[in-house]
Amino acid sequence: MTFLFLVAAAILVQTYIGYILSLFILRRFLGDRSRHETGEILPTVTLVISAYNEEAVIRSKIENSLDLDYPIDQIERIVLSDGSTDRTDDIVREYADRGVALRSLPGRKGKVARLNELLPTLRSEVIVLSDANSIYDPLSIRRLVRHFADPRVGCVCGDLEYVNPRKLSSGEGERVYWSYERRIKGLESALGSLLGANGAIYAFRRELFRPVDPLMFCDDVIPIRIVIDGYLTLYDPEARCTEESSGEATEMRRRRRHASFGLRSMLRMIREGIARRRILIIYQIVSHRIVRWLGGASLLAILLSTPFLPDPWRLLVFGLQAIYYGCAMLGFVLSRTGKGGGPFYLAYYYLVISLSGMRGLIAFVRRSDRPHWEPRQ
Repeated sequence: MTFLFLVAAAILVQTYIGYILSLFILRRFLGDRSRHETGEILPTVTLVISAYNEEAVIRSKIENSLDLDYPIDQIERIVLSDGSTDRTDDIVREYADRGVALRSLPGRKGKVARLNELLPTLRSEVIVLSDANSIYDPLSIRRLVRHFADPRVGCVCGDLEYVNPRKLSSGEGERVYWSYERRIKGLESALGSLLGANGAIYAFRRELFRPVDPLMFCDDVIPIRIVIDGYLTLYDPEARCTEESSGEATEMRRRRRHASFGLRSMLRMIREGIARRRILIIYQIVSHRIVRWLGGASLLAILLSTPFLPDPWRLLVFGLQAIYYGCAMLGFVLSRTGKGGGPFYLAYYYLVISLSGMRGLIAFVRRSDRPHWEPRQ
């Protein structure tokens, strides 16, 4: 049981301390591998907005896309509707005379399956993928595509900031989480191998797209495959967009799905990386994805193995866990009484997302996951 405890503790340390330190070290020894030419180029772009029952936000998204600072004859806007049953399609049709195309496909197959159908039919040089609730800065497209002046660049991910007008406790958790993720993205980008992209805002060369298994995360698979193929995948924090924070239930559902689909995606990417001898990206996948999804299982393993630890470690570890779970419980109570919870809620937020990830892994093992997504709002 002591061995189980040590393995579980090592997983948590590697996830939140070891990986980011290793990126600092790798950058120091390998240098800045992201150096490349940029230029004020204006390639043809297709902005693809994935939507399913997004009537609450799709009008704002379309208006935002029409306000983007990009030549009208160089950009195509497509709303990809996955069998929406509300007024989403009707709203999109209102903008047909302004150049917004609707690709509404019957039935529901999921985002990835629909992208597999649409993207091979496009002819633009660059594809930008976005969500229906993501609001872009007017210069975002220009800032994304400027990197493609260098032929070595294959994919560029922008920056997503969550806004929290409803003052949700979960919104504070998301804010802290994404602040940490931004730091990691910057370090990975410096190595030229950003591990996955945020589905709200990223661009890639059209010819580099290959169909993705519908039970995988295209926002992870597309960028990682581009790295494996020998291109740079970068993060540009100046290409910005915002989304409104979601409620706790929505966020936890997303985490479960991400763990389930993500594990399937990463196991495939490891196999493809091994075949091409991409040691760095394999290390990133294991450290930034797979090990992180084991966080919930690690917490459980530590809890179960603590009674079997030798003195004085048993009392010390038990005491630390009591403090942590006490803070998490206090965060839960304060959030439910409308008092936010501050750092106490962060303890609760981490616990819940870890357990949600564990439920996602169970869904993966049981093969009970589905290729569908739900609107965040």
